[in-house]
Amino acid sequence: MKKDWKRHIAYEVLVILVMLTLLMYLCRLWPIIFLLIIGIFITALRLLFLSPKRVEVVEPLPLPALPEPKEPTEKDVRDIAYSVILRRITELVTASYPEARWVWEAPNARQLIELGEDVFILLNRAGGYRRAHVVIQNLQVVTIECNCAPAKPNESEEDDTDTNEPQEENFDLVAFEWADAHIIELNKRCNEAIGEGMTEIILTADELPVKESWPAICKELEKNGLDDVKCIPQGIKINLTQ
Repeated sequence: MKKDWKRHIAYEVLVILVMLTLLMYLCRLWPIIFLLIIGIFITALRLLFLSPKRVEVVEPLPLPALPEPKEPTEKDVRDIAYSVILRRITELVTASYPEARWVWEAPNARQLIELGEDVFILLNRAGGYRRAHVVIQNLQVVTIECNCAPAKPNESEEDDTDTNEPQEENFDLVAFEWADAHIIELNKRCNEAIGEGMTEIILTADELPVKESWPAICKELEKNGLDDVKCIPQGIKINLTQ
């Protein structure tokens, strides 16, 4: 920086001397012009001496080392396999019944799959409420086998009912079977949530059967000891402050 400053001063002096030389030439002051020419020569040598002799190359900073790719763990592999199983079940159910919804019959379905045991799902809007067996081999869904035919309406009840009026679907069976299959898991989740200081838990639509069955499920959960349960747009909310 100091050398650059000196070089700048020498350059300014050289410019001034050249301008004075031109001015003295117009005035025909030859002795002064001679002295100015000597000063210009000395200043030019000084500027040449102060000029940089070499260009310094600035080396770029080394890039930080990228972290080595992490080897997938056994848990990662199981998580991926389980997500693929869920997606495959949804694809098979949707292919047969586009409007159907499904949930695991057992709350520990993932553990049963890892142990190689049979697992079942509960279907709704699949031509009637059904229980289906999910055939899994080597953590791959082979097929889905329905274990029962759709429930047929009682013919005598049909005769007494006006066919012009729409009939509301009864979701009591859906709610009872779902609550019976998940109440142990829900109690465990509630206890864990209370231990973490949470005041509520929400059962999302992905965990529940069709939306029309939510009020019936709320009633069944209240019968099983969950006092404050109500439907919300996202699913079912269980209040833990009671």
